Amino acid sequence: MKCLSIHLTDLCNSECTFCVVGSPLYTTDSVRYDEVLSFLEDHQHEGYGAVNLHGGEPTIHPHFVEVLDYIRELGYSEVHLQTNGIRLARERFVKTLVERNVTKFIVSLHGDEAEYHDSQTFSPGGFAKTIEGIRNAKDHGAHVRTNTVITRQNLDRLTAISELACDLGVHHINFSNLHPVGSARFSRARIMPDLAAIRRHLYPAVDHAIACGRTVTLEGFPYCSIDGGREQLHLTNEYRHIKLLVRGQVLESYDNFMRDKMSVFGAPCSDCSVRSICGGVYPEYIDYFGWEEFSADAVPLNLVEGLVPLS
Repeated sequence: MKCLSIHLTDLCNSECTFCVVGSPLYTTDSVRYDEVLSFLEDHQHEGYGAVNLHGGEPTIHPHFVEVLDYIRELGYSEVHLQTNGIRLARERFVKTLVERNVTKFIVSLHGDEAEYHDSQTFSPGGFAKTIEGIRNAKDHGAHVRTNTVITRQNLDRLTAISELACDLGVHHINFSNLHPVGSARFSRARIMPDLAAIRRHLYPAVDHAIACGRTVTLEGFPYCSIDGGREQLHLTNEYRHIKLLVRGQVLESYDNFMRDKMSVFGAPCSDCSVRSICGGVYPEYIDYFGWEEFSADAVPLNLVEGLVPLS
């Protein structure tokens, strides 16, 4: 599906240590509301089926519901909402969103208990509200995907997070490799695990979710860093055409931007069979850990079959 993706606000009601947009650093919003409306108007007849809203925290935008109404008025068929889930704890609010064609809720879930979640998001009571929000979205028939950013703080809780998501009836579980930009740039020495440590804890979490019949995807991982058939779970393996508006800048392809501008390829990548489909490695990770752990030999030779290059 072709999707418009809109960074609706810089501001947030959480202060995540790993926020890629650096929301905790903003006291005023740089996003212009008129540019959001114009972006929607300019693409209403170009076959975009969904609009993805994110931030910051889009639900705290003063015109959030108005944006949903305008999206529906322009004829877009569905809205995907990336949210920390705090405001979803209000059942009536969730009902309002579902009535305005929010069909998919992508909810941040960074721990299986408040101790682990709230200590990373600096949102006291946020975990309980997020869990209630997930339940409310499910009760109103919406598709729910959780997104867990993997940090040193939740590394040994990944399986428990997977178990919690499955128990809540979540449809789709996404695990994201930490992107050490924004707020995470300042805390990466404390929160960024290496890929070997991630694998030890990620694989049991993934396998549990699959055994429970859930869709599982992995985001931000180079192909050679994941094995055992799980490399087929990369989020970019699915066909995506995502056009992004962020702070007045229009990016024609989100995936290509992430590969070409936000990632790097080194000597181990030069002869890799999946070079054309791999999203590369975050340069901030390489600055910290180096290239030694990467090898094209780790990529299954048949992986490239049936997958579509990013460009």
